[in-house]
Amino acid sequence: MRLICLLFSIVSLSGCYQNKALTQNTLIYCTDSQPTSFNPQISDDIASLDATTHQIFSRLVKIDSKTNEFVPDLAKSWERSDDKLRYRFTLRNNISFHETDYFKPTRFLNADDVLFSFNRMLDVTSPYHTVNNQSVNYFYNHPFTNLLSAINKIDEDTVEFVLSKPDVTLIANLAAHYAVIHSKEYSEQLLKEGHPEKIDFQPIGTGPFKFKSFDNNSTIRYTKNDLYWQSMTNIENLIFFTNPSATKRYTKLLSGECDAISYPAASQLETISHNKNITLNSKSTANISLWAFNTQQDKLKDPKIRQALAQAVDTETILNAVYFQSAIQTETLLSKQSWALKPRFDNDLFNPEQAEQTLKDRHFDFSQTLRILLPDGADVFNPNFHKTAELIQANLAAVGVKSRIESLNEIALKAELDSGDYDTYLTGINVHINDPDSIFRPLLSCNSTPETGNSSQWCSVNTQVLLDQSLTESNFAQRIKNYYHIQDEVFSQRPYLPIAHVLRLDAISKSILNVEVNPLTGINFQNAIKQDLN
Repeated sequence: MRLICLLFSIVSLSGCYQNKALTQNTLIYCTDSQPTSFNPQISDDIASLDATTHQIFSRLVKIDSKTNEFVPDLAKSWERSDDKLRYRFTLRNNISFHETDYFKPTRFLNADDVLFSFNRMLDVTSPYHTVNNQSVNYFYNHPFTNLLSAINKIDEDTVEFVLSKPDVTLIANLAAHYAVIHSKEYSEQLLKEGHPEKIDFQPIGTGPFKFKSFDNNSTIRYTKNDLYWQSMTNIENLIFFTNPSATKRYTKLLSGECDAISYPAASQLETISHNKNITLNSKSTANISLWAFNTQQDKLKDPKIRQALAQAVDTETILNAVYFQSAIQTETLLSKQSWALKPRFDNDLFNPEQAEQTLKDRHFDFSQTLRILLPDGADVFNPNFHKTAELIQANLAAVGVKSRIESLNEIALKAELDSGDYDTYLTGINVHINDPDSIFRPLLSCNSTPETGNSSQWCSVNTQVLLDQSLTESNFAQRIKNYYHIQDEVFSQRPYLPIAHVLRLDAISKSILNVEVNPLTGINFQNAIKQDLN
């Protein structure tokens, strides 16, 4: 009977929860959405990153969760050439790929696996280059495409990355979710079987957990990788269960059917924070909500006008009405965790009286109507675009500025942005690497378009020079100075009004220890421990 109950607990999330001995080594994470694939190279949604980046895969470099520094992962060391164009990585020895029902590796990880993983996106002749490819897929648009000119195999344990031009963000990109290492041997097996598409849905990696199954009930099952080369959890079975209802996820957390849940509802946060049996894990992300001013429109070319419109908006009210406790109010593009942030101490960020006076002094035409474009859905950086726009509209009306909200579908919005004929745009940006360039370049570069991020259409020669210099600057202190100068200019020119940096929220039972969450790469159960609190 105990054996039957054990098997049933692996198959069903509703039975056998009272038998603590049988569930002690099983951790159940209840998520709000299911992954779109099991390869973070082709899927950058949060559900996919959570399900893959740390559970299944490893990268050459990773971010230390305590120091926030880049440290070796599959690579045990690296060195850079004097011309800053070549980075040589030495791989660790005896790293095993997963052994599963559908793949049995015959060798350890080597340089061929690294070359395959990156050449899939760089080399159009790779048989995997078009496998599971979608035109909007991040896999074919992230920085490696333009960053690298070649990857060379020096020997079985050494690979060399050759850059198109000096760029100090390479290491940050190699620590990103999309830089995971796949098995070339597995890819060759799938080609022989005639099913290369399985590489992204029946994954093989070197991470702490092995993929077992993904069923029609939105349940993902993993088993412990006993050959994992680093410290390891006491969790034998890891289960991801998807339920879009925040209420049901929280109920299951309280009943013990879930050990942790993603994104509790804003209305639940206060209750959770007072529950002695639950830890509310809150991580500030670099993902930011913005109101962009089209600096190419005559009515918005004057930076003083843009500053006044920004001063008219009460971002604190937006934070309380739209985000509740799921975001942090901000006045800067960089998050407070960024090493390049220049803190500001301005007391007049919201000052409607001064805003109205400035508009009058600058001869703003109050008879015109300001258009506020926004997507018709939601995004990770804004759960309710329309509510945000309504609050901005009310603030503008209070200083005498008329506005019109235009909520557009993806196709119509793209056409409007491409035309360049818009006033303002309620938008944001998702950040993928731990480097200021990942925020500043899409938002501020003269080479960036509204579609790729620069919806303000702002172009400053000085800022462009600083952006480009910072990519080749090896002096860390000088990079910080460059970014400080950029922030000063952006603040004075006001191409954007920063609204909020969103939080990554997870509610975790106190019985679960050592769960790490990296806002850039997802949740990590590598060192998770499940203990009996009774």
